[in-house]
Amino acid sequence: MKIAVPTGIRRLVVVLVTVTKYDREGYPIQFRKGVLPCNSLAAMWSLTQAAFASPELAGLNCQVIAFDEKVMKGLVNPRQVMAEYNAPDTRVVVGLVGVQSNMFPRAHDLAREFRALGASVVMGGFHVSGAITMLHDGENPKIPCPHVMPPECAELMAEGITIFHGEAEGSWHQVLADIVHGEAKPLYRGGRPPLTDAPLPEYPPGYFDGFFQSFHTMDTGRGCPFTCSFCTIINVQGHDPRYRSVEAIVARVRRMCAEEKKPFFFFTDDNFPRNPYWKDILTGLAKLREQDGLDFNFMIEADLASWKLKEFLPLLSRAGCTQVFMGVETVRQESLNATRKPQNRVATYAEMCEAYHRLGIACHAGYIIGFPEDTPESIKEDVATLKDIGFDQASFFILTPIPGSEDHTRFFVAGVRMDEDLNDYDSFQPVMDHPRMSRQELQEAYNLAWREFFTAEQMVAALMRVGAKGYWSLFRNFLWYRWSALAEDVHPMLAGFYRYRHFRSRRLSAPRISYARHLWTEVGRRWRYLRMSVREYYLFQQVYFASRYVTVVPVEGTSWEERLLHHRAAVHAYATEWDSRIRRSRWFGKTFGRAAHREWLNAFWRRYAGLEWRLLIPHKWGWHLKALFCVVSEFVYAIRFNTALMFLTLRRSL
Repeated sequence: MKIAVPTGIRRLVVVLVTVTKYDREGYPIQFRKGVLPCNSLAAMWSLTQAAFASPELAGLNCQVIAFDEKVMKGLVNPRQVMAEYNAPDTRVVVGLVGVQSNMFPRAHDLAREFRALGASVVMGGFHVSGAITMLHDGENPKIPCPHVMPPECAELMAEGITIFHGEAEGSWHQVLADIVHGEAKPLYRGGRPPLTDAPLPEYPPGYFDGFFQSFHTMDTGRGCPFTCSFCTIINVQGHDPRYRSVEAIVARVRRMCAEEKKPFFFFTDDNFPRNPYWKDILTGLAKLREQDGLDFNFMIEADLASWKLKEFLPLLSRAGCTQVFMGVETVRQESLNATRKPQNRVATYAEMCEAYHRLGIACHAGYIIGFPEDTPESIKEDVATLKDIGFDQASFFILTPIPGSEDHTRFFVAGVRMDEDLNDYDSFQPVMDHPRMSRQELQEAYNLAWREFFTAEQMVAALMRVGAKGYWSLFRNFLWYRWSALAEDVHPMLAGFYRYRHFRSRRLSAPRISYARHLWTEVGRRWRYLRMSVREYYLFQQVYFASRYVTVVPVEGTSWEERLLHHRAAVHAYATEWDSRIRRSRWFGKTFGRAAHREWLNAFWRRYAGLEWRLLIPHKWGWHLKALFCVVSEFVYAIRFNTALMFLTLRRSL
């Protein structure tokens, strides 16, 4: 049945925008090449396309465009967009999708600009949904609720901006129809609809042109049964898993394999193995690989008890999983119990990692820093423990009372002081005082955790543990994570490669600086880029040679702890043994041999530089000849390593 549209309205343009956030200096965080795409944008793109086919919008000429500010050279320009698409016979609807708390200030700024130019604006995402659920609705009687509309949400509605609470499946078409008819409501509630027949997330054409690689995301289900006090997802998506069609998921993977060579997927479910159809999904994916010969890989999120599920690990491996992200949170059981996450049993972590490693699956730990009992010393010890257990990768977060979590609600009701600027709620800077550390101490301990975990030794050990199956996937992640945390000072989940900073795009509330000062800081930033690029190049050259050409045979029949010690000792012993052996071998073998290693070159350059002025003495001139040969070795090593990097890039793009 067709629904009559208002006279004179012939066209509907929907502008979907994933906003970025501002950094500490007020610059929007943007990159030349992104890494992690926005699944919410893909979901809304599909839902918008489906809405255009609904009876409510029949007869309209409909168009949808999309922007991801994190991978744009410059922010979304409302004046330019409206100049191109606005007209007397056109409704322009701007959808700000997937807005998290730290993105809210930027989203609010953009919403105001579009609204002032005559566009209808709808904002949704985890911040709006979580904050309203916890501060206004009070669904859980065990958690105190003030039953007030979050002030920032009330402000949006007062400015004529529509906010969307919950999930848009099943209701987005009605929101668009109301706007077309001039009957938009200030607040819509999508709830937690079933997903079985909902369209799967689809990225806009050309979306991945702005990314380092194609990194397809898909939520096979939503909901998590656990009750972690710091989590917002359970208060937005609920505790009861809702799932998509198994056939649709398998068909999507099949289709992407026809379009790309060896695509990579991230199933973004908060807890994949709690989807009641996980076995059917993995079986279907395994058949694609084994019977149809399709080549793809994927990663999932899972709780730390799921590895014991019958058939889970073997099926996961057969289906092509190369990495599992787990909410480890901490290696201290008392902290886990205090946050109501007792299902994490620290005593089983090492055994779990070993089980995954036997199948070539990397273990990625989500780790929280800043629990009440933490100190700078204990944090450093815990990071070392995390490595000793056998976790291959880690994502560190500062314990943050994110709006929409139980922690935030309890602090809000109790009147505990928290930072007012939502831009700071990004989980990599403190927003409230810690009982045992100053904010500066907590920030320094957090920054140190990244440096202490992602060392050359740790990366070599991890790459050797996962073997050929997940080697390049993990190597790529190490490049991404180290550069994000150490060079960009941005969490990897928000970061990419080569950052843009535009003077005119700074946040209006940021302290004013002169353009000359901006240019000077940009010169310094690029010089730092150059220095760190050289450092990272040689560090990863060392990691590559050590992990590809050093053979360590594990000792079977021993405990995990004993095997771990053997593994570490073998890596160190190799370096010493090789350094000793190459002094007796010929230069040609050292440079072109299979057992390539940078240890002997590093040792030479340290010795050479240590001679200083003595290099001018005639009887030391032989060192200059040795240096020439080592320069040739460096050249050969660079060719070998660059070839490997080229292979890494091509295998993701072909």
